[in-house]
Amino acid sequence: MENRKRPLTGVRVLDFSWSVAGPTMTRYLASLGAEVIKVEWPTNPDPMRSAMYLRDEKNKTLNNGPFFANLNVGKKSLTINVRTEEGLAVIRDLIRECDVVAESFSASVLERWGLGYDELKKLNPSVVYVSVSGFGHTGPHKNKNTWGPTAQAMSGTTFMSGKPGAPPAGWGWSYLDVASGYMGAVGVLTALSRRQRTGEGARVDMSQVEVGISLVGTALLEAAMTDRSLRSESIPGGNRSVSPDGEVVGFRGDTASPSNVYRTRGDGPNDYCALSVLDDKQWSSLKKALGNPEWAQRADFDNAENRAAHQDDIDTHIGNWMRSHDKYEAMYHLQQHGVPAGAVQTGRDRVEHDPQLRHRNIFTSLEHPHLGTQLFEGVPFRSPSSDYTLQSRWPVLGNDTEYVLADVLGYSDDQISQLRDSHVLWPEGMPANPAVERSLW
Repeated sequence: MENRKRPLTGVRVLDFSWSVAGPTMTRYLASLGAEVIKVEWPTNPDPMRSAMYLRDEKNKTLNNGPFFANLNVGKKSLTINVRTEEGLAVIRDLIRECDVVAESFSASVLERWGLGYDELKKLNPSVVYVSVSGFGHTGPHKNKNTWGPTAQAMSGTTFMSGKPGAPPAGWGWSYLDVASGYMGAVGVLTALSRRQRTGEGARVDMSQVEVGISLVGTALLEAAMTDRSLRSESIPGGNRSVSPDGEVVGFRGDTASPSNVYRTRGDGPNDYCALSVLDDKQWSSLKKALGNPEWAQRADFDNAENRAAHQDDIDTHIGNWMRSHDKYEAMYHLQQHGVPAGAVQTGRDRVEHDPQLRHRNIFTSLEHPHLGTQLFEGVPFRSPSSDYTLQSRWPVLGNDTEYVLADVLGYSDDQISQLRDSHVLWPEGMPANPAVERSLW
């Protein structure tokens, strides 16, 4: 481990982003070794600080939300009032010392602060400025506010979801926030790579709506080629033959047969195993895995089209076999015979029972100053030459203000005291660990 370096060691990020998309982006940069300084003001902090607490948490504060902690692991916290001239002067000094400036506001916010890209370039010609917003910072919608679900609606992903004949359902979770964070990190890495070659900074302007469009390529092709909007007349094909509310819809697609999610032994809500046979070779393997039962010997079942026509009957037999096995027993047995199969895993299953995830250390146990020891999600890639393990560093509100001012900027004790006394670094009268009366979610 000592010889493995973090790819972004030495890169400093000034992070104004909040909510989910921007912090997901800077979380990845921190995981790659960047020093990420998260900028907030305690009276108007990142809203995720007051979201999704532990269910039994009675003393909610701005520092003990596990959802926020997971989104912002590896970062430092600077509290500064940017609505004051003194605060903005500190920010300008910091921009001169940072490689990346990240934000997830609407297009006009940094401009109003006098920190648009033209001004950033004057302060630091090699800076990479990345913004993550609903529509991007150009065009007629640039100043409109969005959240993940509204960006999803504009991208077309909401239209494509839901039961046939029913209104669009949308996605249950704001996946565009997460996907936009990943894509934003790619944009920053690309700009840093270019800067390494040219010495020049860059502007990275990312639109969540456009990220959503990149996920629905088949719908765009359908519209372009047939002049039709893609909204399925039946539940889309996949490895499930029932709708989300349990209604049997009898449509499994014609690319895999049999393909379904089958109830296994046990009465739990997630005692299921998915199976998907893509070709005749895998069908032969499935027969062997099931013990070459008599029902599977029909010659017409050796043809995928015929199997699809008789999948109700085939499903009944496979379902009977599945119900005599635990979901993991079924998965491992089928996989050993070359049949694509996977247990339906809960969050607890993934954390406690998945040997593959445990082997790859996707979950890291870290000590949080307000949450104690918890598991946190790592990055989903590995390299023998680089260290991607999470760093036990947390943006406890204002915890790193002194470090940033003294060590990064070289301010004197007198300068720092003057800022503190004028309440530029912390609101007057606010406790050090502010309580939260009501959780956002």
